[in-house]
Amino acid sequence: MRYILIASSIAMLLVHQLCAQMAVTGKVVRAEDNEPLPEATLLLLNKRQTVLSGHDGTFSLQVDGADTLLVSHVGYLARRMAVAAGTPSLIIQMERVPNELEEVQISTGYYQVPIERATGSFVHIGNRLLNRAIGANVLQRLEGIAPGVQFVNPGGTAAADIRVRGLSTIESDETPLIVLDNFPYEGSLDNIDPNSIESITVLRDGAAASIWGARAGNGVIVITTKKGGTDGRVHISLNANTNITDKPDLLYSRAWLPSATVMEIEKERYGLGHYATDNRTPIPLYVEWLRDYDEGRISAGELAAQEAVLRQTDTRQQAMDYLYRRSGFQQYALNVSGGAERYGYDVSAGYHGASGELSGDDSKRVNLSMRNRFSLFSGTELVTTLAYVGQRSGNNGIGFGSLSPSSIGPSPYLRLADGQGNALAVPRDLRYRYAESAASNGLLDWLYRPLDEQRRNANTTFSNELRINGDLNTRIWRGLSAKVSYQYVRANAGSQSHHRKDSYYVRNLVNQFTQPDGTLVIPHGGILQVGNPAGRFSHFGRALLNFERGFGDSHRMAALGGIEIRHSQSETFPASVLYNYNDEYLTGSSQLNFNQRYPTLPEGSPTRLIPGGSDIHRLFTNRDLSYFGNASYTYRQRYTVSGSIRWDGSNLFGVKTNQKGVPLWSLGGSWEASRENFYPLAGWLPYARLRATYGVAGNVNKTVTHYPTVNFGRSFINLPSATILSVGNPSLRWERVSTVNAAFDWRLKRDRVSGSIEYYTKRGNDLIGDDYMDPTTGITGNYKINYADTKTHGWDIQISSRNLEGQLRWNSSVLASWVFNEITGYRTNEAVRVTNYFSSVAPPAIGKPRDVVYALPWSGLSADGLPLVFIDGRETQDYLSYFNQYLTPDMLAEAGVSVPSFYGSLRNTLMWKGLEVEALITWRSGYVFRRPSMEPDGDYYMRYHVDYFNRWQRPGDENATNVPRKISYGEMTAGNSSGASNAYRNSEALITRGDHIRLQDARISYLLPAALITDWPIRAVRVSAYARNLGILWRANKQDIDPDYANSLYRAPRQFAFGVQVDF
Repeated sequence: MRYILIASSIAMLLVHQLCAQMAVTGKVVRAEDNEPLPEATLLLLNKRQTVLSGHDGTFSLQVDGADTLLVSHVGYLARRMAVAAGTPSLIIQMERVPNELEEVQISTGYYQVPIERATGSFVHIGNRLLNRAIGANVLQRLEGIAPGVQFVNPGGTAAADIRVRGLSTIESDETPLIVLDNFPYEGSLDNIDPNSIESITVLRDGAAASIWGARAGNGVIVITTKKGGTDGRVHISLNANTNITDKPDLLYSRAWLPSATVMEIEKERYGLGHYATDNRTPIPLYVEWLRDYDEGRISAGELAAQEAVLRQTDTRQQAMDYLYRRSGFQQYALNVSGGAERYGYDVSAGYHGASGELSGDDSKRVNLSMRNRFSLFSGTELVTTLAYVGQRSGNNGIGFGSLSPSSIGPSPYLRLADGQGNALAVPRDLRYRYAESAASNGLLDWLYRPLDEQRRNANTTFSNELRINGDLNTRIWRGLSAKVSYQYVRANAGSQSHHRKDSYYVRNLVNQFTQPDGTLVIPHGGILQVGNPAGRFSHFGRALLNFERGFGDSHRMAALGGIEIRHSQSETFPASVLYNYNDEYLTGSSQLNFNQRYPTLPEGSPTRLIPGGSDIHRLFTNRDLSYFGNASYTYRQRYTVSGSIRWDGSNLFGVKTNQKGVPLWSLGGSWEASRENFYPLAGWLPYARLRATYGVAGNVNKTVTHYPTVNFGRSFINLPSATILSVGNPSLRWERVSTVNAAFDWRLKRDRVSGSIEYYTKRGNDLIGDDYMDPTTGITGNYKINYADTKTHGWDIQISSRNLEGQLRWNSSVLASWVFNEITGYRTNEAVRVTNYFSSVAPPAIGKPRDVVYALPWSGLSADGLPLVFIDGRETQDYLSYFNQYLTPDMLAEAGVSVPSFYGSLRNTLMWKGLEVEALITWRSGYVFRRPSMEPDGDYYMRYHVDYFNRWQRPGDENATNVPRKISYGEMTAGNSSGASNAYRNSEALITRGDHIRLQDARISYLLPAALITDWPIRAVRVSAYARNLGILWRANKQDIDPDYANSLYRAPRQFAFGVQVDF
């Protein structure tokens, strides 16, 4: 009986529990069409249980008694409703936030403003769009998704690789200002964990960026990291990503010829006596074998056997097999955030481990951050942030370029390993046979074996950075608040190279300094080189008053004003060297005579000093003081005017500039026409807004100062020397960039299509340019002062569409930008050599773009196969006179520009239930590049190209080809060969259109159904796969050249990444 009573009691308890805790199910849908709304957040306020709606909008919650359900989603009005155990299945309709393009707050680094009240030109990239790409660097995630942001170096990872709306300077830094959590950031962007970023805002015009004053002329990129919550819940997010990158394809480059062809060329040249016998000069390995045969050291059969091996060898394939590998990285990021009204926190930890494309290259990075928010008392809040990043890299790979002897190009037939995988030697700094005989002549082994060097050297770079900042914000009166901010940054970086005793570096140095009597000037032991350690720190303080308040339903005002002060200092210390270094005991010696010049080997080499450290110690100090203000007024939610003003002073500026204090300022206005009663297009265009701004921002050239600056060092004879870096300019001031921006934002009915179109004009004034001093002053070189001018104008267009709605959804986004720049004021040095106009950046000239590409007019080939040039209308082959005496810049053809003037992207996203598929197509057009080709004298420098097979070979070929013939040895000795090569290499014949369309990346992700994780303390799980650099869909050139990598050894390899994100 007792057991029956116990069993009955347990059963009753179970029934009571089941009755007390029951599942409430339902579906979240959009109110306008009752279509499912995935990833809506459903929170039981009493139980603090949270789930996300699934891909079909469904959800399931375990309810204990009565509770309140809060449902929210970005872009929709939140809903509250009472629920209890036994509540029937719910259909929750979510209404969109009215009259909102996006429910986002734009951050300028000083203040936040709703997008509907912003008059300036902003680009906001939210967390979800930013995380669509899996990349090691934050900037890589912006490529193709931010209108007006152009990657000059595709795939670049530094701020210098991008431009925001073209160029605004000539001689100064083109890099946009990076702002991290409201403070300017001067560290490497590789230090920022991309998984910790909440959003990125790009400030593109003067009104948006001028609040940053003299540092904003190139645009501003504001990075905001994740913050702690206020809803009382703990949010835990774990990200894990793995990236695999294909091995570089070294067979891509056209600057190559097959081994058999090169051997024929080398055999011909050897027969003509073109190769020197000096032991100091390396010659091709095949030529060494030919010489061995002629001098009787090998037989004809042995020579034939070696020739057969060399013909079948391709150095590129050898390098791919032994030196290169698939690269990749692993990323892990843990974020824990939470808090309530009085306290909030956000703790992040990230790890990034990467293996480079070269065997022996690797890197590790650790990111740690903690952010705390304290409500000290009513209306007063303190926010503190502590962030640390440490990075260490090993750079021990041997690249393809390391296979090239110092004076010639790489041979196409080099073998790096034998059939058993043993390392083989290749020519390096000396004649191969001389280096081969060194050991038998009493010297150390002098051969260079690339595969051995990977493990005989330890090259390491390291850096760390600590950021501490805090904000104290207090409400003073209705809408009026005060904020005091401070940030301290300290960073250190350094490098060291440990060359082991058996490394080529040590053996080469010891042998070079071995004296005729066998004395070793440099001990045969390890060598430790410590690079110039560098450190920097900065203090940044800011105090401001902020006012924001609405007056009734018709008026809203916002204003702020403040002061900020900044002190930064960077210091570089001398490098050092330890000889006879023992890495076990960490001992070595620097007690060598670094002031004596010693005779060196091979015989005939000049005397040299022992390589030592450096006595360079540099210290740079910057101090800045600024006053700023910003205000806006909105009337009836449709008319907004805004303005800003800023005054900057700096120890970099001249005394007159700081005393005068010319401010930088902006004005802007917007009109939301669709709110007017008389608006006639409400039926099909329910949202229409016009914006216009004018603003003046600045740019600073830190290489120019108002005081004369001198660099002290030592000359080549080890005596003290001094070099004048700048003669000083008391009138030095910031460069001024004035921008006019006009925009139209629009949205069709039901948000099916929306977008914006913007036109802008930027004028750069008082830009730094080169001037030339009276040579009697003793100052040679250029004198940089403020006088130059530029003009840039362009369009930015953005269109987003919801093509399909329902179970299957299809969204598209089109970005298109057009930009053109022109130099309107500059004093071009007429003494500049004409050949300087063919460099990657030509000398500036009035009326020309900064990125202009010049070329020689092309008239074809002469009857004997050389480029046709004319002096005073007469055909000539006197290229030296043509270039040095006759040719002038105005005779050159303006072939185009080197940076695309039209670029954009198309992004398509398909969503079905929890599955999401996305592809990004980018295009770049309106630019040219100078493609490489065979050079008439290329054989003599081992510079080869497949165009060799299309060269002129016999009379009449000039009618079928533009590739010149080879130059004979006699023409080489006449000193005219380089002119023939220049006439072809820099001609219009090699100018090629760069227009192309590329499949930039593709992504597929899946949000696991909520039903699968209901029993786990997990809110959501998303898995994804990502691929990048997928290839060119169309190109204008017919040579199968990737325009982004026209002169590269290889194009960007394909990348594949896999990731999982778990939210608890």
